[in-house]
Amino acid sequence: MQVSRLSSIVCCGLLLIAPALPVHGQKKDGKNSAPTVRLDVTPITPYSEVRRDNLLNGLQVISLYRPGDAIVKCDIVVRTGSMFDLLGKAGLASLTQATLLAANPRLKEELESLQARIDWGINTDTTWFHVETPAASFDTVFEILARLLVVETPRNDSFAAAQKAQIERVKSHQPTAAERADEAFFKAVYGDHPYGRSPHGTEITLAGIKQGDIYDFLRRFYIANNVSVTTVGNIPQERVMKSFKILFGGWSKGQLVPATFRQPPQVTQLRVVKVEAADSANVELRGGVISVKHTDADFLTTEVMARILTARLKREAEGAAVTSTPRILSGPFVFSATLPAERAQAFSQKATEHYASLATTPVSAEELSAAKASLAGEYAARPVEVFLREIEVFSLPRNYPLSLQKRIDEITAADVQRVAQRLRDANALTVVALGRIGDNFKANP
Repeated sequence: MQVSRLSSIVCCGLLLIAPALPVHGQKKDGKNSAPTVRLDVTPITPYSEVRRDNLLNGLQVISLYRPGDAIVKCDIVVRTGSMFDLLGKAGLASLTQATLLAANPRLKEELESLQARIDWGINTDTTWFHVETPAASFDTVFEILARLLVVETPRNDSFAAAQKAQIERVKSHQPTAAERADEAFFKAVYGDHPYGRSPHGTEITLAGIKQGDIYDFLRRFYIANNVSVTTVGNIPQERVMKSFKILFGGWSKGQLVPATFRQPPQVTQLRVVKVEAADSANVELRGGVISVKHTDADFLTTEVMARILTARLKREAEGAAVTSTPRILSGPFVFSATLPAERAQAFSQKATEHYASLATTPVSAEELSAAKASLAGEYAARPVEVFLREIEVFSLPRNYPLSLQKRIDEITAADVQRVAQRLRDANALTVVALGRIGDNFKANP
């Protein structure tokens, strides 16, 4: 790449120091000549050095060499999360990951001895492992991790230990009022759809999972062509590819399982779900609808809508927020607020009115401009490695981060009104109120 840049500089220099050359289409004697060829140079961006490759087993490897970085950041993402948990066995994806990791209880300590660290987790859409390591330890770190993901077969003791730990964790966790309100909202909006379940399961569902379920989940989803690897840092692509060919080249490939699920039932009228919680000092309010998936052309507009509504609702309650969550399938568009019981009904009515007005009244130029600037600023501050991971997880265009500013700039007030109407046509608003509700909290007309 340095040679390429140097060549570009030399070419530019030659053009600059040759003012006596004939102008376009003309010789020195004034007669016409063939047009001068123009050399268009592709602009350099933070993504210009990104390299993509696949192993023979289909494992995707994306790398960005940044020699100035102190460490290498690597994400291994299995494009399968809790949405594929078996019915009645919520927490299967989480327990599968825990079973793999239980084969090496000292994994974190081993990596720390190499000045590296690891985190892991699951969500509805993915199972992930995040590693940060010095380049000098890269091969050793991933040899340790490859043993767990590729080489080891989950043992009886690993499964038993992981299941016991997961059940104890669920039993000991005391969910906050906010967490309970979130859970109630997703259950109310999504029903039996996988997005309506807790990714971590319950004591009952975890206890019902058998070791055979873990083997089946691994066989179906922990396959090389369902995994992407993203590395960013001071390690060249050639070395990354060599390491993963040796360590992960034996990972089996298989038939990809599509995320095809029955859609949640449509909500045709405003719905209020009241959850009594005598131990809650305030009322937790959640309200929203099923929105669009991340790859939908209207997703950015829903993010602008969320910021417009957030600004409006903060005038009613300082801690209020609205989010449009990126998901592989249609994600939620939801507002949240924590309020004293005596203010909850009035706020809920205001929130409902503001949401409805997006579809009936054009937003002001000032509101739209502020929301777009906020969204553009958030994306501009996002690290390159986050975008690279997002592109692979959601199958976004590879120029996605470079096109964001233009796409945000093009969003109009008419777009906001159109998309708001689209969401309203699909589902009416669902409102969840958790706290000391009584009979005073009612649905708005």
